[in-house]
Amino acid sequence: MFGSVEGRVSGARPGQRIVLYARSGAWYVQPYVEQPYTEIRPDSTWRNKTHLGTEYAALLVEPDYVPTPIADALPNPGGAVAAVATTEGTPPFVWQRRWFRYAAGLALLLALLALYRYHLRQLTRQLNIRFEERLAERTRIAQELHDTLLQGVISASMQLHVAADGLPADSPARARLGHVQRLMGQVIEEGRNAVRGLRSAGDDSRGVEHALSQVRQEFAAGEQADFRVVVEGRPKALQPAVRDEVYRIGHEALVNAFRHARAKSIAVEVEYLANGLRVLVSDDGVGIDPEVLRAGRDGHWGLSGMRERAERLGARLTVRSRASAGTEVELTVPARVAFQNQAPPFPRRWFARLYPRKTGGKRSSGTENGGAE
Repeated sequence: MFGSVEGRVSGARPGQRIVLYARSGAWYVQPYVEQPYTEIRPDSTWRNKTHLGTEYAALLVEPDYVPTPIADALPNPGGAVAAVATTEGTPPFVWQRRWFRYAAGLALLLALLALYRYHLRQLTRQLNIRFEERLAERTRIAQELHDTLLQGVISASMQLHVAADGLPADSPARARLGHVQRLMGQVIEEGRNAVRGLRSAGDDSRGVEHALSQVRQEFAAGEQADFRVVVEGRPKALQPAVRDEVYRIGHEALVNAFRHARAKSIAVEVEYLANGLRVLVSDDGVGIDPEVLRAGRDGHWGLSGMRERAERLGARLTVRSRASAGTEVELTVPARVAFQNQAPPFPRRWFARLYPRKTGGKRSSGTENGGAE
């Protein structure tokens, strides 16, 4: 395959000629071995055809110079070679061209990104399937506990109440039965709390912030503190199973705050971020003992249960507390796990990062001295 090459000579003496070389691994004289010379025109220009090469060289030579047909390196100026000039050529094959190499590199990069996104989607899908299976199993267990064990205990408690009412007022057994009734009442209440903890957080159309704002209603008026829920950012739809786990962690943190912190103020912050969901439960109460914070309380699974839930989610749970300085429980869930329809087309994500846009503001709902909004 032939192309052409041309140039101009400055200060050429009579009889001097041009010898052309094209490079394709080694240097080959052009256009043919038997026609190695290119004559210089009266206007000092020259032109000749040449095979395609990655580089071209033009040698200004004396009349007696005999070029080498094939050379590994060009001769240096001197003697019969008056001057040497080189220029970049055109690779003979498409895959040797620079634009093709750039395009191939870009295509490889896009393929790797597509493979990464596919792998990420598969992992997210498998995680959601496991969450849904666990949620369905937990709901089934809660229903069975409610319909069998809890209802049986309630029935036995009612029978015990009837038996106690049939005893004389001065009967010694009446006091003992009253104590047993109180114990059974505690068992029933704990059973109901356990069933409530196993069930789903309910309708997710109003968001996890709404579900957390209802936790206050589980406590008597004497246990109430100023309570508020603040939402930052634009709310996004959560994966149902993730929403349930987030609610359980937040619910446990609020239960601890209402029951044990003796706080005057309890707050929940739910923040929808581009890279995930953040939930912060804070209070101004007495704080948590460092030993309890490290190892948990004997017979109670609150802190350890929250940590286990967060670990199953692939989330990060941080508990900060000091004596008489309140407690903060912070949960951060990655966006790829937390949100539905999370992965937008790749270019749109890049533009969103290059040109960020403020979304949403702060919304709050809460209680003042136990009142609900």
